[in-house]
Amino acid sequence: RIVPKRTDLTFGNTTKIMPHAVVLYVDMRKSKKILSDATTFWSVKIHKSFLLALTHCVEKREGHMRSFNGDGIMAFFVGENAASRAVRAAMDTKGCVIELNKELEKSKINTIDFGIGIGQGKIQVAKSGKAGDDLTKQDLIWVGLPVYVAVELSEFGKNPYNIWISPNVRTSIGKEDHLKVTYDDNGDSKWYKTEKKLKSVGEYEVRYTSWYFNI
Repeated sequence: RIVPKRTDLTFGNTTKIMPHAVVLYVDMRKSKKILSDATTFWSVKIHKSFLLALTHCVEKREGHMRSFNGDGIMAFFVGENAASRAVRAAMDTKGCVIELNKELEKSKINTIDFGIGIGQGKIQVAKSGKAGDDLTKQDLIWVGLPVYVAVELSEFGKNPYNIWISPNVRTSIGKEDHLKVTYDDNGDSKWYKTEKKLKSVGEYEVRYTSWYFNI
């Protein structure tokens, strides 16, 4: 029912299990181009702005940021309406990026593009690294099929279809979801359906969307 922190685990032969967690993985597109074309100052500012926007959107929907790895970021959602909250955080993020890109375009700086993959299921968490007081040598590892699915789905995302979800995430949202993340006001689905071959699961029916929420 909780998303563990490093202090919640030991280096013993133990793990903590999140049986129905939703994982949101974000991959920033063209990060190498941003780094090579912009000055060091602008490269840092662009990355910081993107991460700040994402963190705000995740925490706003009661999600938990847990991994910053260069241009890849991972967050988790647990509890009631976890899938709906994760998808809403993704749509909020796209709305934020649209506003950020308006400012970048004014300065003729490379705009931000990204892909978000969302998976759901059992995830095991373990503490890895070296025991002791040096926290720079310690981290948590997140093991489970939903993590690998979310990472692979994020690779498909790019403007305008930035958000990709697994079938069980789509099922968990439900048609009657009050957050309006599944159907528009006319009752039409916001999601396109396609088959993708993933390394983790093989042929997989997934959904993707261009929708977002204004911030």
